[in-house]
Amino acid sequence: MEQLSEYQTLTMFGTYSIAFALRSIGAILGIWLALRMANNIRMSEEDNIVAKILGTGFGVLIVMGAYYWQTAYFSLRANVANGLNDLAASGTELSAGSQQFVANFATGNAVTSPGAPVILFDLIVLAIILGQIWMPKKG
Repeated sequence: MEQLSEYQTLTMFGTYSIAFALRSIGAILGIWLALRMANNIRMSEEDNIVAKILGTGFGVLIVMGAYYWQTAYFSLRANVANGLNDLAASGTELSAGSQQFVANFATGNAVTSPGAPVILFDLIVLAIILGQIWMPKKG
């Protein structure tokens, strides 16, 4: 298979980035909905265990989905940087922007983690959702 040029690689990355941006908007809307559900469960006068379990499941799945797409984007970024690095190693001269992209994101392996701040954010969102559902109400 023929190796992609720098321009083709960056164009594909831009297209994928748009798709990931739309998924991020979807994740934000999903998190908002999970928080609204958790708040409605908390404010309900009745103690409905089924609603609590379903709300918990929904919140967990939304946060897991958000984390999945965050990890996928970080991996895509690393893969593109590694591909550009391979392109440079084969003798192609990269632009200054691509060289900086490689310097910032090339990892040498395909999968990378979003890092502690993103994981911490996801855990805090999950804790807020679960806390709203399961913490005892003030009397």
